[in-house]
Amino acid sequence: MPGIMTDPFVTGKATICGFSFGKNLTSLNFPVEASVRSVLPLCDRFIFAVGKSDDDTRERVAAIDEKIEIIDTEWPPHHIDGEVLAIEANKAMEAAEQTGCDWGLYIQADEVLHEDDHPAIRASTDRWLDNQDVKALLFWYHHFVLDYVTTDPWMYHKASRLVRLDRSCTIFGDACGPGIPDYQGPVNNGNGYLDKHHLDGHVRWARHWSGGGPARVFHYGWVKTGEELEDKFQNVEKLWWGTLSREEKEKRRSDKFGRFIDRYPILKKFRGTHPMWMKDRVDAHPPFADVMSRWLNPRFYGEVLRHGFHG
Repeated sequence: MPGIMTDPFVTGKATICGFSFGKNLTSLNFPVEASVRSVLPLCDRFIFAVGKSDDDTRERVAAIDEKIEIIDTEWPPHHIDGEVLAIEANKAMEAAEQTGCDWGLYIQADEVLHEDDHPAIRASTDRWLDNQDVKALLFWYHHFVLDYVTTDPWMYHKASRLVRLDRSCTIFGDACGPGIPDYQGPVNNGNGYLDKHHLDGHVRWARHWSGGGPARVFHYGWVKTGEELEDKFQNVEKLWWGTLSREEKEKRRSDKFGRFIDRYPILKKFRGTHPMWMKDRVDAHPPFADVMSRWLNPRFYGEVLRHGFHG
């Protein structure tokens, strides 16, 4: 129609298979229903690899939507650096590859997409559909800590959540994102993580062709009460450092998580809106503590001097 602008690079509509994995998600208090529902409107298919659980995880996942296809798995006893998470994520991605869809939309069970970003996600998958060099699309991250009004700006800001389902990629490390095995490009040589922006031309932002910011991931895995936080620390220790000494575990725990409760007063307050699927959880969870503005806290400036200003 006259006056309607269209993306000149788009020649067809991409197909998308969502995929995720997890076990004991009720025990972890993960918002799995919100997570899956936030991506379903974008997906032609959805695969969920459900590990054998000690709670009602499988029943919860199965009840979300009839579109969900469950594959039952048994988690192997890998307890170093979170490798078991990548193993399970790859089981889901391999099943997604068998669907014949063009893109895989990878969502972890504590991550939720915002409905306002759906047009950008759809537009980006269509725009890069025919460019086979583009293997993944990047999302911007908000990491919520202890409550739904506080974010940690010093955690990672971007990760790939759309990956081309052409069997060229795999989920690496602790399942944070996809990469190209045995990558031999000019940067990030060797491990091939695609979360490095524009890795040899293989990565683009998941954004609308006409402009605007990238699509966002709302990461809620660290929204916990003090008691729940301790339980999560113990779970992380088991999956990442299960065979290490107690001293080494404590050191890595401090380095990796930076004492969330202690740092809470200097973290950033979130002023935007949450995904609609999270409304009940957000309404039911009060702020963790009443603190003064970080701009009035001398500790904030010490953190900036040590690690830079990240927002």
